[in-house]
Amino acid sequence: MCALTTINQKLRVDDSVKKYRKFVEGLTIFGLFDFENDVWKGFSDFDTTLRPLFASYSVCGTHQSRSIFWINGGSPVTVEKERDAVRAGIMYFAAIHSDAHSLREGIAFVIDVGNQTGPRIGNEKKMQQMWQSFPLRPQRILISGAGMIKRVFINGLVRFAALFSKAKVLERIRFVTMDDVIEELGAEVVPKYRSELGKEGDIADWVFHRLKNFPAPPIA
Repeated sequence: MCALTTINQKLRVDDSVKKYRKFVEGLTIFGLFDFENDVWKGFSDFDTTLRPLFASYSVCGTHQSRSIFWINGGSPVTVEKERDAVRAGIMYFAAIHSDAHSLREGIAFVIDVGNQTGPRIGNEKKMQQMWQSFPLRPQRILISGAGMIKRVFINGLVRFAALFSKAKVLERIRFVTMDDVIEELGAEVVPKYRSELGKEGDIADWVFHRLKNFPAPPIA
């Protein structure tokens, strides 16, 4: 993961170390201290434990040869599932970056807020801080379906993220409609649930097959 972060950050060692350190520090809050034994676990519980937790993500095509990191809203993460949800998020993150172009040139990032279901749990801020620590390099961040109240909440998170992120990344955040997302990325590359022409497939299977060709290294 350290090597992935370094390549993802254009081999800028100082930036990579800062991002990786923040990422690892966040993982310790969830009792994840070692990638090999705590996160990957040889995929021994991939089907029994992690498979349902990939439901928050969707299979997509690519945009300008970059992978699309798509969060479809889904149900809130319950307290007892926090640790495994973070593990699933790491695997999805690695799968998204498992092609050379996405790893080196960045990704497109979409949050489909309008598809969120279920009540608030109370751990949203804790989980958001963890997600924000992931060493992503999005070329565009599209947030779809956020009403005024959600925008106020998200803007608060953005201001918090501004303490750690470069201004040019924050400038890439845009509140849009789903029609805007489809027009910008293409109807054939968004998930099937948002476009008749879109991609479909089992997201857990997609992650597993991507990772098979992208071996998980031990923590450095």
